Amino acid sequence: MKNIYLLWLVILPLFFIGCSDEENTEVTQGWHFQGRDCLACHNSDLGLDKKLLIGGTLFKNSSVTDVNDLNQSCGGEFVINFLDTSYTTQISSKDYEDLDSDGYKGKGNLFMLSRKIDTLNDNYYIQIMDKNTSKVLALSGIHSFNADDYNISKPVDYSNRLSCNSCHNGDTISHVYVQANRDLCE
Repeated sequence: MKNIYLLWLVILPLFFIGCSDEENTEVTQGWHFQGRDCLACHNSDLGLDKKLLIGGTLFKNSSVTDVNDLNQSCGGEFVINFLDTSYTTQISSKDYEDLDSDGYKGKGNLFMLSRKIDTLNDNYYIQIMDKNTSKVLALSGIHSFNADDYNISKPVDYSNRLSCNSCHNGDTISHVYVQANRDLCE
């Protein structure tokens, strides 16, 4: 009997922490573990139809004090463009949308679904645009991708930058944030 109680003490907390499915989200841009390693859940714990190729969070500015505060996340619908060294769009998330995805419910979500595009392989500048106005919100330095799968034991991988929040965690590198057209960031 004592072992059963101990087992429940271990199992019960698991229902309240970690990855979460967004099926019960009632608001359009609700809480979604923003600022954390998106691929830790969306490539490990969830079904094949919920896996991401790339994922991150867009914040209103570079000085995020609390990733759990939705007021610090940028709302809206975003397009991620992968630009070559001459700043020409090579890949755009708008060409790989799935409007049935729950990913659009999370405030500040930046993502591409692995079932729509399964690999990135080259060096790109990353440009984030507002989907409705096509105005640029942010532009990064060069990022490298080597077509390898995401590795949960090595989320910070500078040769395969699939999990944005792993590097852009506010410690050594600022969170991904709106650099221009801030009025579009709800």
